[in-house]
Amino acid sequence: MTEEPAGRHQAVAAIIKAVVKKTVLIELVAAGAAIVYALVLQHGERWWFVPAGILFGGALGVLNFRWLAVSVERFYLRQGASPGVSNLLALVISGIKLTLIFVILFIVIKWRLVHVFGLVIGLSLCFLAIIWEGARMMQQTLKSEGK
Repeated sequence: MTEEPAGRHQAVAAIIKAVVKKTVLIELVAAGAAIVYALVLQHGERWWFVPAGILFGGALGVLNFRWLAVSVERFYLRQGASPGVSNLLALVISGIKLTLIFVILFIVIKWRLVHVFGLVIGLSLCFLAIIWEGARMMQQTLKSEGK
């Protein structure tokens, strides 16, 4: 019985690690393209503005995904967890997490620390990495079931 929760924990950790790797890869490509675009075509003094938004948005997306995965693992996959308590704890933690992310986004956008378009791109790239990893896992599952 103790092997099952450990196996689930390892599976969750592997998924998080794969999503982070894919997000970093996609972000570096997008930020590099934004740097090339800014340096070649814009000739502006704030060439780093959009790439910084992409990197910051991606980092915030990864942090959000990690918090979500840990919350699901702790509150829903825990042995002996009652559904009512798990739902209440998940609701409270999710509310705190989303409030914190909202405050961070509000400050970054209000003070114009990074480009909003880059920020949205970075958040979207994390979502793209999650879809990429899900498709990879689905393909792997279908191959193993077909054997």
